[in-house]
Amino acid sequence: MNFSKYKKLIILFVVYIVFWIILISILEILFRPEIPIALTRFIPLDDILLELGIIFIIILPLSAFTGLLIGGYLISPIILYLHIKFYGSKMYYGIQVRQRSEKISLFSQSFFPILMAINLSSLLFTPTVIEFILSTDVTNIFEDVSRIPMLTRFFADAILLIVTFGLATMFFSSIWFLNDSGIIYSNKQKIENSSEPIILRSIGEWFQIILRSYAGIGAIITYILVVYDFITRFVANLGLPGNTFNIPTLILWLGMPIYLTISLIPTVIINDIMKSKRISYIKKISRKLGIKDTAIISFEFKRQMEY
Repeated sequence: MNFSKYKKLIILFVVYIVFWIILISILEILFRPEIPIALTRFIPLDDILLELGIIFIIILPLSAFTGLLIGGYLISPIILYLHIKFYGSKMYYGIQVRQRSEKISLFSQSFFPILMAINLSSLLFTPTVIEFILSTDVTNIFEDVSRIPMLTRFFADAILLIVTFGLATMFFSSIWFLNDSGIIYSNKQKIENSSEPIILRSIGEWFQIILRSYAGIGAIITYILVVYDFITRFVANLGLPGNTFNIPTLILWLGMPIYLTISLIPTVIINDIMKSKRISYIKKISRKLGIKDTAIISFEFKRQMEY
């Protein structure tokens, strides 16, 4: 195992942990309430700031790792089976031999899962859900006269992401498994004598297009609505005590994609370490579904004669 390959990512994750420890320590000194306040009933502590740190340092990385295992080993075979079930009569399937890449692109792997996680959390962000996941003290103190709505939103999103981050990673990890396995499909042999366009695509790419379309648009709309809601409430509450605290809170909330990207580092590293095993697993499943041929892709261009 080449640990030097993951050196930069590990250092970045350590810096991320130190950042949260320092931030929580400072907030504990500046804003520690006289009476202990619990963030949520799902974490057995009565320290709102400590619970927040545990979520971002421990729980979110574990949620992503759980999503990786479920998505890769359970969802991937299901997607493969459904594709063959619905498109198998029109397509030929094969396995393309791919060389292992030594580069790990954290941004490209995390970008769309994070967008989907944020979008899913926004869909669950309703008064009923907030009342269920946040402690009564949090909603009473921070939502008093709507003085600090963005802080309440940040707390609620952090808790919701425990579930939605795992779900998003689950779906996109199935793409990672399928793409790395090299399974592709094409209709070339069945349309040689017709005018239909040739399709050549990997199953992972097919599923990825579906998820990216949803994740990207939804997250953009979510950010626009949240910022609009913040500005509206901030203007309406000008002059009220505590209202200015919404500004740093919004900055903290807008930094959410960065926190989630870095919290995905352990999952990305583990995903790369187990690459050979997961490729073998998907290929074993594909052989049982009848995909056994090696796919050799080539392109041939012919210059059109001019008359």
